[in-house]
Amino acid sequence: MFEIVKQFVTESFTNNIFSAEGLEHFERTVYWVKQLKPDADEAMLIAAYAHDIERAFRGKSSTDTFKNKEFNDPDFLAGHETKGAEIITQLLQEHHYDEEKIKRVAHMIRHHEEGGDEESNLIKDADSISYLEINAVKHVQLADKLGADKIIGKIDWMYHRISSDEAIKLAQPFYKKMVAMLKSVR
Repeated sequence: MFEIVKQFVTESFTNNIFSAEGLEHFERTVYWVKQLKPDADEAMLIAAYAHDIERAFRGKSSTDTFKNKEFNDPDFLAGHETKGAEIITQLLQEHHYDEEKIKRVAHMIRHHEEGGDEESNLIKDADSISYLEINAVKHVQLADKLGADKIIGKIDWMYHRISSDEAIKLAQPFYKKMVAMLKSVR
């Protein structure tokens, strides 16, 4: 099922406003899940790869979406998580995936921004590391359009939301590099 989800996510992002910008982030999120939990099961890997699927159906670029709101706006994030969980639930049901695993995947995606339990925290932490490693540099490049304070707010939030000490250690070099990069463009 992981390969089916991967193909769906890839096709969803390839044919929209985001192009394939998120694919490396998804691959690295899966990578970091495996680093943090080597015995991660397929449901966890599916949630890791598909956690941001809502972005493929949003219809706006990140610049347009966040021009007048913060990256960590709670209402926006709740909608992002809920819609993503709905999209993947539908796909998994269409492929007759195990119902209990569907519920787990949906729960992890529905809580990947704030965490709250072991599995959701794992996805959140891997997402944060991958963001700092891959996506943050793209946001730093948007500092002139969105404002440096907004970008540093996003970078700080993604780092400080990490739950596990191990994930913090893995994320720290990426975080320091992005903060330094942002300071150099201010």
